[in-house]
Amino acid sequence: MMVRELYESLRPKEVRMFHWSAAATVAALWFSLAWRDAWVLLLVPMIAGWFVFLVRRNRRLDPLGHDDADDDPDFF
Repeated sequence: MMVRELYESLRPKEVRMFHWSAAATVAALWFSLAWRDAWVLLLVPMIAGWFVFLVRRNRRLDPLGHDDADDDPDFF
């Protein structure tokens, strides 16, 4: 709860700095792990790429989510 209040009280410039610092931290951790094991350099971007591909394909095929099984009376 305290973190949410802190985040909501930030100005736009501070929010932008927070996002860039989080991205830099993630990149530094990724490279430090990749320094130990080179497969991380390959697997993390491949997994992220497949995730983006699948999400975009799902949004293109069913953009509004109307094909849910919960609404189908013949599903049960």
